[in-house]
Amino acid sequence: MNKSVLFLSFALLLSACSTIPADSSLFKLKYRELMSNSAVEGAVVDIEQFKTLEDLASNEKERMLAALAVAYACYKDQQFDVAVERLEAFIRDYPAYPRMDYVLYLRALATKAQGKQEFNEAVSDISVRPAYPEKLRTAYRYFVDLVTRYPKSEYSAQALNFMKNIRTNLAAYELFAARYDLLEKRFNEVVRRSQYVLEFYKDTPVIAQAYELQARAYRAMGKPEMAEEVERRQKRAEREAAAGS
Repeated sequence: MNKSVLFLSFALLLSACSTIPADSSLFKLKYRELMSNSAVEGAVVDIEQFKTLEDLASNEKERMLAALAVAYACYKDQQFDVAVERLEAFIRDYPAYPRMDYVLYLRALATKAQGKQEFNEAVSDISVRPAYPEKLRTAYRYFVDLVTRYPKSEYSAQALNFMKNIRTNLAAYELFAARYDLLEKRFNEVVRRSQYVLEFYKDTPVIAQAYELQARAYRAMGKPEMAEEVERRQKRAEREAAAGS
C-alpha cells in the first residue's frame, strides 16, 4: 500500500468532513482521537474502535461522519472489499452528502487496490492462465464517474493520473496473457490480444511489446510477410511519435 496515498486519504477525509460539524462533544473527542492516531505513519487501525463512532452518533451529521470514518479505516487496514461495500452503502444512504466527490474518490481508490491485487496475482505465474483483473476496470469506471460528475473537484487531477496507470496495467495484463497464449501455441490469440492493445491502449508505455509479440506470433504461424508488416508499422509509429514529441 502506497503510504502517500494513505496519508492523502486521511487528509482528504478530514477535509471532506470539515463541512459537517460534530455536535456531540463525546463523539467529537473520539472522532478526533481516532483520526489523529490513524494519521501516524505505521499506525495500526483498530476497526472496532472506529465502529464505536456509530454508537456515539446522535444525529444524521454524526452518523455520516461515523460511516465515512469507518469506511476510511477499512481502506487503511487494507480491507478493501469491506471499504467498498461501506462506501456504496454510504452513497445510497446519503446521496445529498456535500462532499460526494471525496466519497467517490475513496471508493475508486479502494477498488483500484482490489484490482491491483488481482493484477499481481494474474501476472505472478506465466504457466497459469491469468484471470482478468476486473476490479481494475471497475476502478477506472469509478474514476471516470468522479471526473465526469465533479470535473472541478480537487481530486480530479489525481484521478486522471490513476486512470492512466490503470490503462497501463490493463494493457500489461493483455500482453502477459498473450505471452501465455504464445507458450500454449495459440498464435491467433496472441495476434488478437496484441492488436487489441495496439488499438485501445496505444498511449501506454507497453505498446512496443505488443508489436513484438504480434510479429513473433506471425512468424510462429509461418507468416513472415505479416511479421515484417507489423515491424514496419512499429517503426512508422515510433517515427511519428518521435516527430510529435
